Amino acid sequence: MSDSAPAPTGGHSRTLRVVLRGLGWAVPLLLLFWVTPFGATFAPAAERTLYFKLPIEGVRYHWTFLDPEAFLSGELTLRIMNKDHDQTLVVFRDGKIQDGWKMIGDPRPDGSFYFGFETTDRVRTEPDDSLIITLKATKDLLGRGPSSEGVLSAGIHQVHGTYSAIYGKRWNPLELIMMRDEPPVAYMECWADVWPITITKREGWKGTEQDNEPGLFRKMTRSRGTDLSACESHF
Repeated sequence: MSDSAPAPTGGHSRTLRVVLRGLGWAVPLLLLFWVTPFGATFAPAAERTLYFKLPIEGVRYHWTFLDPEAFLSGELTLRIMNKDHDQTLVVFRDGKIQDGWKMIGDPRPDGSFYFGFETTDRVRTEPDDSLIITLKATKDLLGRGPSSEGVLSAGIHQVHGTYSAIYGKRWNPLELIMMRDEPPVAYMECWADVWPITITKREGWKGTEQDNEPGLFRKMTRSRGTDLSACESHF
């Protein structure tokens, strides 16, 4: 009499169910990290490079000052404050960009000066830092964007805000892929106000003025800073 075949134990089925159950939890978490890759999820204080563009009214991506000498003749400072630290960094003063800072991008072919800056050194940052940018313009500053030209008036321009995004030292598995071999960085584009310009020409380097209204996804993902405070639109 031959032995009967052993009854199935169901081990493979149980293993498959466990794997599928694990994926059921993992996929939503990864999607959450993917949808909010810039947030301050579990972000500790860390030394990060800094990146920001001046809050010029109506400007979404690009703006250049057409007279670099006039622009740099004033002073631009960034103040970073929290309960345990308060420091003021000088970006430029009296015609000279300070050590540790540089203009975003390469020198412009027309000699104009881009309106953004980044650090070459790292600075202590925390997600709930308060930021104040102050520009002292000694002259009226003519600038040009993709679809217009305008003047930022002489005087003191100031705005407060917080980081719009931070990378580095976060407990986010996607960062291992997105920031591989890149230094931690903090982006500063979450401002409570903008600096008004007087439009002098409805045409820029790209042509006539176009609709700069941000899309729904941008409105949703960029509406708050890393300290969860609301950012007002630049448009």
